[in-house]
Amino acid sequence: MSTINFATREINFKIVYYGPGLSGKTTNLKYVYERIPEDRKGEMVSLSTEDERTLFFDFLPVDLGEVKGFKTRFHLYTVPGQVFYNASRKLILRGVDGLVFVADSAPNRLRANAESMRNLRENLAEYGLSLEDVPMVLQVNKRDLSDALPVEMIRAVIDPKQRYPVFESVATRGVGVFEPLREVSRLVLARLATPSEG
Repeated sequence: MSTINFATREINFKIVYYGPGLSGKTTNLKYVYERIPEDRKGEMVSLSTEDERTLFFDFLPVDLGEVKGFKTRFHLYTVPGQVFYNASRKLILRGVDGLVFVADSAPNRLRANAESMRNLRENLAEYGLSLEDVPMVLQVNKRDLSDALPVEMIRAVIDPKQRYPVFESVATRGVGVFEPLREVSRLVLARLATPSEG
């Protein structure tokens, strides 16, 4: 959950990119990082495993302004996609404020998308959270594949109740990369502005 740094007058938010292995999570983060001005971003840290990397960096968005006199700083993380790194995935989800679920459009990855969504639910449950507790958007990546599955088919598997905003993307070309990030950031800030019931 968001943390407030009174010394720097910043509110820190954690956005996690989740999804199956090789769906484009790392590509997204690299593209975003390359386009943020140097003076508004921290260093990108890469934790490499044998098959995948976990990336994270933080930045001050220019266009989101201030919240109650505090600047907003977003910390973006990717989780390793491979199932055997589940302990890492779970750890990265701790304190999450928003999620971008990156789905793969390839026909042979439909099951991997479903398994990754199920795994996300299970890992959130470990922290006493459900998908309803965390703002999330769906990014259906690799739309440039000649045999890309229809978005409706992918959504029927990972979001059958159509609860989440959906964005189509080709992350390798930067198409549809910033839109899901902007939307999840907006949802996270909107949640902060809404007093919680209880």
